[in-house]
Amino acid sequence: MKNVIFAGNAVTAEILNSYLSRDERYHVICATVDDQFVDSGHCPDLKTVAISRLPAKCSPSEATIIMAIGYHDLNRTRESMFHRLKSMGYQIETYIHPDAKIHTTIPLGEGSVVLPGALVEPEVTVGTNTMIWGNVTVAHHSHVAENCWIASGAVISGKVHVGRNTFVGVNATITNGLTVGEYCVIGGGALITKNSKPSSVHLARSAEQIRYSSQDYAKYFGV
Repeated sequence: MKNVIFAGNAVTAEILNSYLSRDERYHVICATVDDQFVDSGHCPDLKTVAISRLPAKCSPSEATIIMAIGYHDLNRTRESMFHRLKSMGYQIETYIHPDAKIHTTIPLGEGSVVLPGALVEPEVTVGTNTMIWGNVTVAHHSHVAENCWIASGAVISGKVHVGRNTFVGVNATITNGLTVGEYCVIGGGALITKNSKPSSVHLARSAEQIRYSSQDYAKYFGV
């Protein structure tokens, strides 16, 4: 069993802590965050240690890190913590949930996290410190660069290139062979059919309320 420390103590850490509590490969010791966030986490059962005090509490020889930080500031916060912990001598663990399906033979990037139900097809490459949430599909020959966040249910089709620090929202779809530039935001439910420029934002049109009540709609349209 490997001792691990979560980098982060908010919602992502809470979810990962639930998964790892049932994963016999790991034992979670504590979480670590910047000093000002020690008392603002969401994991009451998990001790949080300020990063300035971490080496004294748990040295790099005693535990590895699992990245449990969200996508704030286009993953820059996550990226910064990754590199700071590396510079302190900590190894960053690549965590793959037992219910994820990994079929690429190319090693996933250091510090990446892959959650239940995700499918990573042959010849896919995933960069360092990237989050692949549950039920995501990353199809054959695609490349997801470093510091990305691919949210639940997203589909990245074959031979797609997703640039660094990009956020792909829930149930978004990127069609075959496209390039998504770095630092992009692909909103939930968006369908991307053209290459996207770096730092661009692509949102799906929100569902609009129609004038019928649900009861009238069911009556007239047979739902």
